[in-house]
Amino acid sequence: MAVLVLAGYLLVPAAVQAQQVPEWLQNLKLPNSAAKSIMTPSAWGAAFGSAFLGAGIAERTPYLPTSDGIVAMGYGMGDPVLKVGLQIGTTVSDLSEFNNFSFSVKIHRYLARGTSIAIGGESLFSKDASADDAGDSFYFVMSHVVQAFGSSSPGIGRVHVSAGIGSGRFFRKSGRDFSEGKGRNGTAAFGNVAVEVARSMNIILEWSGTNLLTGVSTTIQMRNVPISLSLALADLTSYSGNGVRVLAGAALAVSF
Repeated sequence: MAVLVLAGYLLVPAAVQAQQVPEWLQNLKLPNSAAKSIMTPSAWGAAFGSAFLGAGIAERTPYLPTSDGIVAMGYGMGDPVLKVGLQIGTTVSDLSEFNNFSFSVKIHRYLARGTSIAIGGESLFSKDASADDAGDSFYFVMSHVVQAFGSSSPGIGRVHVSAGIGSGRFFRKSGRDFSEGKGRNGTAAFGNVAVEVARSMNIILEWSGTNLLTGVSTTIQMRNVPISLSLALADLTSYSGNGVRVLAGAALAVSF
């Protein structure tokens, strides 16, 4: 499954009016706009008026020499600060035929200063049960951001940590992994850590439930639209797959 780096997953809702925002959120120095994860979800989500579009590619598929690509888009509804936010999306995981559509949903809520929780599902209603998206995958995740390195500049020095548990792709390995003696199941637990090394750049380390990934993400502004670019290495351990793969992705997000 190719990397998903959807900046819209990570944007703070733009639709909430300043006079409605709780004091703890007004005082929070919010995270930068670069991606916080590579293939695992965070508890931050799109809210009312936010939409996103992203694409990713892997230079090869596990155990195959062919490349793999994915396109995803979605929209946010609700208010995760005062009530709950709802993010819905659709994914195309077979770009050669432009089919195998699936859907995703995330319900997310801010708990306190710098903390959010979410429940969600991915790869829902996929028409191809043998597709590399591992079928229906459900999860619960909590995310927290802290100012760890003493920088007073917005968007620098913060550390974003997410931890969760899930089914589907977070737990099941591929049939080829099983036949290669690597077991049938992963850990189900997943997590990611993103460190802001610059105003628009994060270094990411991630456990997907079946393997380790690392990468870098940065954001550029094009006509006031943030475009997130990411480059990562996947399958860093022998726990699954057959060697390190290179992943790349791009995403943009807009607020209406």
